[in-house]
Amino acid sequence: MSLRQKKLEITKKEKKNLFIISALAVFEEKGFNNTRVKDITKKAKTSVGNFYNYFKSKEEVLEVIMSGIAELMISKFRELFIYFKDNRIPPISAVKKLFRGYAKMFKEKKETFLIFFEQMGGMDQKYRTKRNEIMDNFTDEVEKIIIKLLEYGARIQNPKISARVWTSTVLGVFIWWIRSNFELDEEELVNNLTAFLVRGTMTV
Repeated sequence: MSLRQKKLEITKKEKKNLFIISALAVFEEKGFNNTRVKDITKKAKTSVGNFYNYFKSKEEVLEVIMSGIAELMISKFRELFIYFKDNRIPPISAVKKLFRGYAKMFKEKKETFLIFFEQMGGMDQKYRTKRNEIMDNFTDEVEKIIIKLLEYGARIQNPKISARVWTSTVLGVFIWWIRSNFELDEEELVNNLTAFLVRGTMTV
């Protein structure tokens, strides 16, 4: 690839990221359903025509945003695998650290998560399928951890069912938390999630 091509690729990526950042800001301000492509381009200080060079619709932008957030959640969860390399089960403190990281993320991206869970489900089948795919990917990572825990002597359980319960509970509790405007103290939230899910999964 020539230097000119490299520069063009960098510029293209920067412009695409500008639309993503601008869309996220507008989604959080107006809500997904009330946002028009024109609102996004106004925020990005560019034209509607330029937007369509990078995205087919505002739904596609949201899909990219949510895929990125989901991957961040999964990558944080994967950090628990470090402990298995040292031949030990992840300590309670590591799981609490994970939940605190999620709490910070949900606080910072409150409106985005509400869009994902409350508005994205009302779109057509394509986007409902995408939302389910994101949740399934997250659940798959949880299942891998539970399978590892079984190898280390955790109580006998069906890893698929445990993973689904784990994922649904964590996401459900955090969505309730942001809907209540973070009414419950963060540490109380973290401690209760840990006690209810992790200790029950890890203990023999």
